[in-house]
Amino acid sequence: MNDVIGIVNFHSSPEIPQLTDSRPLGSTSFLGRYACCDFAMSNITNSGISTMGILVKDHQRSILKHLGSMDAWTTNTKIGQQIIMYNEPGHLYPSSNTDINNIKENDWVLYDSSASYIVVVPAHVITNIDLRPIIKEHIQRKEKITVVATKVKNAEDEFLTSKVLSVDKNGYVQEAIENVGIAGEAIVSMEMYVINRTVLADMIHRYARRNLTLDLKTLIYIVTREDGFKAHVYMYDGYARCIDSFKHYMDYSFELFSKDISKQLFKKDWPIYTLTHDTPPALYGKDAKVSNSFISNGSLIEGTVINSIIARNVKVAKGAVVKDSIVFSSTMIGDKAHIENALIDKYSIITRSHIVSGDKNEPHYVAQGSII
Repeated sequence: MNDVIGIVNFHSSPEIPQLTDSRPLGSTSFLGRYACCDFAMSNITNSGISTMGILVKDHQRSILKHLGSMDAWTTNTKIGQQIIMYNEPGHLYPSSNTDINNIKENDWVLYDSSASYIVVVPAHVITNIDLRPIIKEHIQRKEKITVVATKVKNAEDEFLTSKVLSVDKNGYVQEAIENVGIAGEAIVSMEMYVINRTVLADMIHRYARRNLTLDLKTLIYIVTREDGFKAHVYMYDGYARCIDSFKHYMDYSFELFSKDISKQLFKKDWPIYTLTHDTPPALYGKDAKVSNSFISNGSLIEGTVINSIIARNVKVAKGAVVKDSIVFSSTMIGDKAHIENALIDKYSIITRSHIVSGDKNEPHYVAQGSII
């Protein structure tokens, strides 16, 4: 789709204490081998969109490290391109470091491009959505703004950082309010939008100068209220999880041990691309015991791993037990150590015979680079 630019929005991702202290949520490890943003970027690539902008809010080192040369997401090597978009003035004035001002600072999207449509997808929502029918419907209906939404069973515990939408009988947004823990079923925004490029340029030109703290998800509903623009709602009924808390990060990781749930996210005709690493396959010692776990390449497993996610280049020594836990890359679990209901961040060392244990509903977090 040469008439469409895809934008991956790292700005809209929530901050989760400890987990995002040294990285944005988008580049945080997921299932050992992916980063959260891989799903958004793969959706854009699989939908045939060849130009992709990556809106970077902060921690650009982490993002650049994960993206590498960005070739993993380029299917059209002749015209395909991924462009890092960073708001340098926003670094000096954090309150104005918004997605709107980032786009304004990188205004090639608005003025140099010949594309007619901008598709914005969040980096923290795990889904495998095909954008083509959404764009097609947007064009056929001659809409200016389309908001992709989904219905949740209990908004009190899902999509906590997203807008709850009231939709009229014609499928347009009637009202958008913050999700303050609304009980029961609700329609929630997936923070995914299709916007006509000229409309977005006009929105930013007229409103961004008046309020430097505006973000896109707020601006869209201001425009629909003040300017009479109607935002059409496209309802998506597939797998979608919004990572908005440490508990949700853990829960949504572990639920993918279920084959039925995993099949909803990972489909043969919809690959999830990620940066490849030149590492050997996982190696298992003669006394290793592994059950119901994700083990990434480059790992050495000599102990016991149960219901856990092990990232790249992790060593689990003899006699060690890792149960119901997530271990990030380049971590060492020493002899006879016991890890249960915990997340061990990368570059950590859990020494011989140490116990790290949390509760199922409140997993223990071990900070990056810790030696225990």
